[in-house]
Amino acid sequence: MNSPQHFTPRTSVPVARVAGVLLLAGVILFILPSILHGNPPIEDAAATLEYVAGRTGWTIAHLANILGVVLWVAAAALMRSLPGLPPGAARAAGAVWSTAAAVFAVYFGIHAIGLSTAADQYLSAGADTAAVIERTEALLLVLGSAAFVAQALVGLAVAATGLVLALAPVANRMFGLVGILIGLGWTLGAVMINFAIIVPFMTLAWAWLTVLGVSLCLNRLPFRHAVPPTAE
Repeated sequence: MNSPQHFTPRTSVPVARVAGVLLLAGVILFILPSILHGNPPIEDAAATLEYVAGRTGWTIAHLANILGVVLWVAAAALMRSLPGLPPGAARAAGAVWSTAAAVFAVYFGIHAIGLSTAADQYLSAGADTAAVIERTEALLLVLGSAAFVAQALVGLAVAATGLVLALAPVANRMFGLVGILIGLGWTLGAVMINFAIIVPFMTLAWAWLTVLGVSLCLNRLPFRHAVPPTAE
C-alpha cells in the first residue's frame, strides 16, 4: 500500500512533476510579459497607440501571457489524476481554470493583436488617424470590461485550487486555505475594479503557485514530507 503523502514512481510521479513544471512555466510566462506590459496610458487612445508602438515584442509578450494561463489549465488537469485529491473539487477547479483561460485569452488577445494592429495603422503614412483613434477608443472600452472579468476568474481559479488542497487529506490544509484567501483577494480587487488590491494579491498568487509547482516537481505536496514509496 502506498503512503498517502507520496505519489507512486510508476505513474503519478511523472504526472506530478509535469504538473509542477507547467505551473512554474506558467508563472514565468505570466510575470515577464506583465513587466513588459507596464502601465499604458489607457485614458488617452492616441497616447496608448504610441505607447504600444514603442514597446518591442508587444504581441509576442501578450501571447506568451495567454500561454502561461493555458499551462496553468493543463497543470490543473494533470493534478486531477493525483491520488488523494478530492475528484469533485479537482474537476470543479479545472472548469474554473478553463473558463478563466478563455476569458483571459480574449482580454490579452485584444492587447496582442487589436492594439498592435491599431498602433501600426496609426503610425502608417497617410493613415486616417482620427478613425484609428476612434476604433482604439472602442477597443479600450472592451478591454476595460474584459480586464476585470479575466482577473476575477483567474483569482477564483487560484482559490479553487486552494480549496482542492484544503479538502485533501494528503495535503497541508493551511497551505490550501492560504491559496483560497489569496485567490479571493485577487477576485475581490477585480470586482472592486481596484488594481491597488489586484496587484499585491496577484503577486502573492505567483508565489503560492511557485511553491506548489516546486513541491510537485519534488514529488510531494507543499509542507508534506516525501515518504519513500513502499512496494506494491
